[in-house]
Amino acid sequence: MVKVGPDTSLAWGGLGAYHCSGYYYDDTFIEGFSHFRMHGTGIPDYGNILFMPTIGWDPTKRDEDGYRIEFSHDDEWAEPGAYGVTLADGIEVTLAATRHAAQHQYRFPDDSDAVVLIDLEHNLFGSSLGGEITVDAERGVVEGYMHNSGQFNGEGFPIWFTAVFDEGIASYGTWADDEGVEGRAEAAGVDLGAWIVPTSRDPSIRVAISLTSLEGARANLAAELGPGPIDATAAQARDVWEDELDRVEIDGATESERAIFATALYHALQMPQEHGDADGLYTGFDGAVHTADGWAYHNDFSLWDTYRTAHPLYILLYPEKARDFAISLLTMAEQGGAFPAWPVANRDSEVMLGAPADIVLADTWVKGVTDWDMESAWPRLRDQAMGAGTIPYNARPDIAALERYGYYPSDLVGSSVAWTQENAWADHALAQLAQSVGAPEDAAHFAWRSYTWRNQYDPAVGFFHARTSDGSFEANFNPLVWADEYTEGNAWQYLWMGWFQPDALADVLGGRDAALAKLTAFFEKAEIEGVLDFPQTYYWHGNEPDIHAAWLFALWGDRDATWRWVRWIAANHYAADPIGLAGNDDAGTLSAWYIFAAMGFYPIAGTTSYVVSAPLFEEVRFAVDGGTFTSRRIGAGEHIVEVRLNGVPLQGATFTHDKLVAGGTLEVVVE
Repeated sequence: MVKVGPDTSLAWGGLGAYHCSGYYYDDTFIEGFSHFRMHGTGIPDYGNILFMPTIGWDPTKRDEDGYRIEFSHDDEWAEPGAYGVTLADGIEVTLAATRHAAQHQYRFPDDSDAVVLIDLEHNLFGSSLGGEITVDAERGVVEGYMHNSGQFNGEGFPIWFTAVFDEGIASYGTWADDEGVEGRAEAAGVDLGAWIVPTSRDPSIRVAISLTSLEGARANLAAELGPGPIDATAAQARDVWEDELDRVEIDGATESERAIFATALYHALQMPQEHGDADGLYTGFDGAVHTADGWAYHNDFSLWDTYRTAHPLYILLYPEKARDFAISLLTMAEQGGAFPAWPVANRDSEVMLGAPADIVLADTWVKGVTDWDMESAWPRLRDQAMGAGTIPYNARPDIAALERYGYYPSDLVGSSVAWTQENAWADHALAQLAQSVGAPEDAAHFAWRSYTWRNQYDPAVGFFHARTSDGSFEANFNPLVWADEYTEGNAWQYLWMGWFQPDALADVLGGRDAALAKLTAFFEKAEIEGVLDFPQTYYWHGNEPDIHAAWLFALWGDRDATWRWVRWIAANHYAADPIGLAGNDDAGTLSAWYIFAAMGFYPIAGTTSYVVSAPLFEEVRFAVDGGTFTSRRIGAGEHIVEVRLNGVPLQGATFTHDKLVAGGTLEVVVE
């Protein structure tokens, strides 16, 4: 839950799109250190409960323009679970985190007027709907809450905190929609905060947060972070992260590749994040507080992105977390009335489209992570996919129209091509799930619907294209523009979405030879276009609809082309520097893509199948139920000579999840 760290800006402020996680490397100012944030999303939100050490107090320091200060990257360091920086005024800041709490250690320059600000209005490009703050100087404790209203969650949610100044509080004041009153211990309002003069010039401050109550924040602090040196807190965090990151080992990578790989694994584990307290209490979609017993409640699922790579990675490497995620999504449906599309805090944000929760849950179950209540989940998944009953959020558009026309007509449904293709993928996953849970009639129906993506192919232009209810295709088609029929993409990028049925996709495109030629042109045009900072016209790794495209070559019989273009993507869209990704990480989606590329295989989400290429490195090893799975590349070059699974030549392009979790060896001979 706690991701304590700096929120930054330029002298004039900054663009929200560059600050979705609070920190942007090109910035020159630190605004303060907040505790609650997301990772790699395309929309900013959270950034709550901000602390900022400063020299002296005056009323201009009630907001960011008054207290932010310059910093240099030469004066900061970071590692998993800890961060440090020396600000331009000489204040040294060290931060370390536990699951629900953070420790701050400040060192003020000699003879300076040491002050710690707590700003409860601050958040990332949203607003506060108000809050309260209380200072108990005798106990050295500051507590309160603010009601965050962000771009994902307009109605917002309350977030509580408790902070203990271990060396004590010498004096204090609060502001609340005024210029501040010295010695006022309680305040409420929107423009809300406190200034604290610590007893020590080197104060240690322990902060815990909760989304349930002030009592929850207090319990989190008591459970996780007692008084002690910050080095010990940082060391504990480092040990936890080493255990998680050590689940995968690699050999034969360059130092740069090792840094990219480790960073990718670290990023992939940032979300979804815990929203429950240390004792299991959490606020549900019904607004009530519940207890998670034997599992941990998680939220902030960027599902339209993460169903493709991140959740398959969790299922493979962190199945215990995949179980938590499945139970969390089911709990949201039980308490809120539907499976969400992009849940944040206490509700679904209804951002993006499709039915990605269906794919995640099907993927989890059919791959053997089954220690959760499918008996309750399946009827809900089936009914929501059929549009049955009242669906308060994340309802698929007009199921009757889809089944009548065999596609979403553009005169009836916006983003018609995107909706048809996304829901077809979800229906394909539900068909696999229905078969697994013994519902053959449902499996047959969803399997039929999973082919509806074919019905929007316009042979006159050679792309999937908006089609109206009279059966005609819309005029004025341009495959290079972001038209209303798609979502965050163009016709080129939506040409490959039916890849989960590769034979059918090849047939629609005119046969395998024609399909391979068009896919080759797609990548060759992308190579000529180069890697841009803005939306690409052809292959666009910075967004999701086409990130699987390179693996289609192998499904169509050309392993060498998959090997070539996967290496091209890895070399040109990832780097060991601050701009090391092709866009925002979309909650670990791009990072998980790299990890699968390094392993030499890639998931077809919602199924048990993986497409084979060659590992980026000489060897990748990771723990599975059956012991260890090793993916090994023998040789180097452009041509894949042979693929062997446990010593037996693999003739096709895929293998199944059960082969992975049983342990064994994938060997790819390259020359």
